[in-house]
Amino acid sequence: MNARHLLRRTMPRRDLALGIATAAVAELSAAALLGLSGWFLTTCALVTLLANTTWSWLYPSGAVRALALLRTSLRYLERLVSHRVVLATTVNLRSRLIRGAGELSARDLRARRDGALLARLTTDVESVAGLPAQVIAPVAGCGVTAVLVVALLVRASPLLGAAELGVFAVGAWWTVRTGRRARRHLAVGAAARACARTELLAARAAFDELRWLDAVPQARNAVAAALERAEAADAAAAAEQRRGRLGLRLLAALGQGLAPLLALQPGGWSQPVPDAVGEVLLLAAVWELLERLPQLHQELAAAQDAAARLGPLAGDGGTPAPARRDRASEGAGLADGSERSGSACVVVESAGWWSGAGEAGADPVGGRRSRAGCGGPELSVVGVRGVGGRVLSFTLRAPGLAVVTGPNGSGKSTLLAQLAGRVPAGSGAVRLGAAPVAELPADAVAEVLTLVEADDWLADTTVSANLCLAAPLATSAQVRAALAVVGLGALPLDAPVGPGGRALSQGQRRRLAVARAVLRRPRILLLDEPTAGLDQLTAEALLRELRRALPDTALVLALQDQDLALLPWRPDVTVELSSLTSAQLT
Repeated sequence: MNARHLLRRTMPRRDLALGIATAAVAELSAAALLGLSGWFLTTCALVTLLANTTWSWLYPSGAVRALALLRTSLRYLERLVSHRVVLATTVNLRSRLIRGAGELSARDLRARRDGALLARLTTDVESVAGLPAQVIAPVAGCGVTAVLVVALLVRASPLLGAAELGVFAVGAWWTVRTGRRARRHLAVGAAARACARTELLAARAAFDELRWLDAVPQARNAVAAALERAEAADAAAAAEQRRGRLGLRLLAALGQGLAPLLALQPGGWSQPVPDAVGEVLLLAAVWELLERLPQLHQELAAAQDAAARLGPLAGDGGTPAPARRDRASEGAGLADGSERSGSACVVVESAGWWSGAGEAGADPVGGRRSRAGCGGPELSVVGVRGVGGRVLSFTLRAPGLAVVTGPNGSGKSTLLAQLAGRVPAGSGAVRLGAAPVAELPADAVAEVLTLVEADDWLADTTVSANLCLAAPLATSAQVRAALAVVGLGALPLDAPVGPGGRALSQGQRRRLAVARAVLRRPRILLLDEPTAGLDQLTAEALLRELRRALPDTALVLALQDQDLALLPWRPDVTVELSSLTSAQLT
């Protein structure tokens, strides 16, 4: 997707047209002011030398004053209009992209967890939204001024006009050529910096392991090498930009030098000295504008790159978010196989996908309404090929229990990620109700399903703040009840968890992530090895209290083979990745 497509529905075209017109007239007024001033001063000098008392300076001086006032007022008006265009475009474009972000699948949303989505909605939006005022209007001003000046030169001297047109064409070609070469160098530098950042973050996360392996120097050298490549690429880009500016200045000198040579030569196209001086200054004004072309070309390229990154978020841009969510629910068969009419379940925008129509009591843990009388969603796996080549097929309905077992590397975590829509299924289908889970909007999946990974993310804040990420309106009593479910009732709510949860033990980090999911009370909960690192009594209590706290939730547990004995009840679905080629509902 290019910038033009993004801006077509978001920028105010009338204001943009006014901004382009004022910018063009302002630049033309500035060029005319410079040319007329040179002609006027040269004529005054010649009149003084010739003692000509009949020449009137009143009208030329009045024109100079008028052009000066016109240039100043139009530039001020152009600033006002341009700022209005930028602000309106930014608001419209950002609103459209936020609506589009709500339509992302869970897999696409996961790919942007590192802050890429925030960068798209801030830096990239500003780059694209500033394109009309910062690139389009200045380029229009340069173009209009150059065309009119060339037309004036052709009328005064066709040879001079043709020569200047050729010099202008060479200048435009040189700008594009050097700009593209500089852009390639900048892309290499950006890739090198990204490599350095990746190496640095990986080394920081594994610093203890690298230190014990005496591999810190190798990691340091890898980061230093990537930074050296970035610096070399940036230096090459800067050199190319300097080469571009130097070439434009040489062409400007050539163009301005041709004016007096061709205008003052003997022959049919010779001109008076004041006219030649005015033409030289007109050309000087045009080349002053053209020297901005490299920077404008660079901004245009950056806006095009930003527009390409914003493409997946654009959506159709024309439908309000609630309406689009309803259509997604309809296309998914409401994801639970129920109909809109004649069912105990109704779709309510404020409550997400699931809202019980019957009597429901407040839940002491999450504060949500119990949906026991509503029926649950259906999670089905059909013909999905596992890591080891095994074909898996099963169906789970709330409040059922599925257990995924197998040795390390058998694909338990991959299967759970496929069930959550975060990893595409290579073959077969994973459906939530009637819709492929990977194609559902992220907010729709989040209303129904929650995945707790083996090493789930924790914010560098307090225990309470981490839990309230799942339920911002939860009370202290509800937060403590969720902690009690996972055996962390004695953990202070204001205790810091540290970066990545490192202030807690591994078992505490894992249980805190489970408590956060309990507070959310999903209809389907996927847990990747929730008992790893726990003693037998704590693990048994965790599983027992988890079912007691979520009696209407479908649970999918990935467990090691030796942990199967910890289950206090019989599972409805067993997926043994170590031996079975297919798992069926039992």
